[in-house]
Order: sequence, then structure tokens, then C-alpha cells
Amino acid sequence: MLEDGTKIAGETNSEFDDAYGEVVFTTSMTGYMESITDPSYRGQILVFASPTIGNYPLKLGRMESDRIQVAGIIARDIHAILPSMEIREEFYSYLSENKIPFLDGVDTRSLVRRIREHGVMKGWITGTATQDLEWPDPMDRNLVGEVSRKEAFKLDSGKEHEILFIDMGTKRSLLEDIGRLGNLKVVPYDHDFSSESGKYEAVFISNGPGDPDHVSLEKTRKFIRESYGKVPIYGVCLGHQIMALALGGKTFKMPFGHRGSNHAVTDGTHIWITSHNHGFAVDGKSLVETDLKVTQWDINDGTPEMMETESGMAVSIQYHPEASPGPHDARWFFTRFKKDLEDHHAKR
Repeated sequence: MLEDGTKIAGETNSEFDDAYGEVVFTTSMTGYMESITDPSYRGQILVFASPTIGNYPLKLGRMESDRIQVAGIIARDIHAILPSMEIREEFYSYLSENKIPFLDGVDTRSLVRRIREHGVMKGWITGTATQDLEWPDPMDRNLVGEVSRKEAFKLDSGKEHEILFIDMGTKRSLLEDIGRLGNLKVVPYDHDFSSESGKYEAVFISNGPGDPDHVSLEKTRKFIRESYGKVPIYGVCLGHQIMALALGGKTFKMPFGHRGSNHAVTDGTHIWITSHNHGFAVDGKSLVETDLKVTQWDINDGTPEMMETESGMAVSIQYHPEASPGPHDARWFFTRFKKDLEDHHAKR
């Protein structure tokens, strides 16, 4: 049931507690395993716009975190064609083992259209009476605190570069890709940053869930604000938004967000097809009085997709260069990051 009173019927064999959260949709045709374990979906009910999911075997190696992060799943068809019956049961079992409520057999085309027309809404997956349901704002939760690592740790790749990696709820594949470029100290979002000044050749802010302007993230924003100009800073997804806020910009909640692996961005000359998962965006107009300049934007709605300063000391992108799932058009970001690290290292 949606907060506007719309009731949507579906099938389930779930015997677990009801699911509540912001109802969002993804347009990715593949990568259901990566999607449901992506920390950026924390606490959301995920609608798959693709007409079928689960039509290839589960591979736990594709998990983007150590657990399912979505609050619930809504699908048109969790694959049931006879040759794949075992796959369907495998996926059902996986959801059941993790106590994730789901609805199958839903008219997801109609549901996606409703979200597109009216914006994301809060919703329940429930089999009980709906008149007494409560509708708290999921954005009031400290979602980053639910998925960020609790303790700092080091990932030593034997490289000559030292990177401070701020885990806002990172995807595993993003952590691995950045880890190939240097030795990482991975710290939680609420880390005591006072002891980290001057030790690193770059600071990287990861993806994560929720509102970048949430009060719980002020320590991260303050550290970025104070570090700017002293060390190169890079951000992806939520990290992109955190950087904008830290350097004087603003963000806003989008009507229905960008979620999927087919979003086109451009710099005015080239076009890249990229993977997205965010419900907030940077307000491009708010950057006019800052050092940040928009260098890429979304083809459909014009929202900023890449920002950088003239000095190159701050660079961020809204989309996911690691994809997972999605195309590899944006892997140039890692090449750029590597070159910047080498240039900065040579100047030290």
C-alpha cells in the first residue's frame, strides 16, 4: 500500500514481518543480486521495472555488501519458466533466509508510472489491515550510520599511494577498485578525523544512502570543508553530494531519483551511459559562488553529474564508475584518479 492510499496486489510466500520504506524503482535489466545488496538502497522497497528478475542463478560473489539492504522487493515475475524453476526457488529461499518480504506478480509498469507521475512515496508490504499503519519519514533515519563500517581498518595493496577512504555505505566493488590504486585506510563516516591530517595523498568519499544534508553527516562535511585545498578530494554518488555541501553548494530531493544502469550523461561533446542509484542531486545553480564547476550533466534533466575545481583539488561524479551492475563507460574515472595520484605524489 502506498501513502496516497493506492493498494497493489501481489503474490508472496513470505512469512515474515511487514516491510516499510520509500518505494523506488530501478530500470536495470540485470544485476538483481548487486542491486538488492547495494547499501545505497538501505531501507527502501525496490521495484524492478524489468519484467522479470531471477532468471539466472544466484552468485553470492556478486553481493555488494554482506547482506540484503533493501527493506522489500516488488517484481512482475520472479522467473518461473520450467527450465528455471530451481532458480526461482533458490531466489525465494534466499529472500526467506534473510527475512526479506516480497511481492511477485505485480503490475510493475503501472506502479513505476505512478511513481514517475507523483514522485516517490512511502509504502508498506503487508498482508494485514492497513487502517492503522504509521508513515514516518525514512529520511529521518541515520541510514549512513546503519551501513558504514563501525571501525577503521587498512587495506594494503603494496602501492606507493596512501588514500583515506571514507565509508558512507560503500559498495564492495567500488572499494575494491579504489583499493587497486593505493593503500587504503577505510574509516567510518563519524571517524575522529583530527588525527588524519597530512597523512594521505587523497581523500575519497564513497557512495551511500539517504539525505546528504542529514545532521548526522556534519562531521564528514566539516572534515571535507577543512581538508579542501590541502589534499585532493574525490567523491562518488553520496560523496559527490557531500562535497557540494561542504564547499558551499546545495542539494535537493528529486521527484523519483535516478536508479538504473542506462542513464546518459554528457560533457557537451561526449556521451556516457552510466549506472545510478540516488534520490538526491546537487543544485547546479547553487555552485555559482563556489569553486566547483559542473563539467558533466544528465541528458534528461540536466542535473550535475560531475563537478571539479579549476585546481583539480576536488573532483566528484554522481554516477558509479564501478557500475556493478551496468556498463563500463565510466571506468575512465579510475584512470583519471590514478594519474592525479601519480602527479600529486611526484610533487610531494
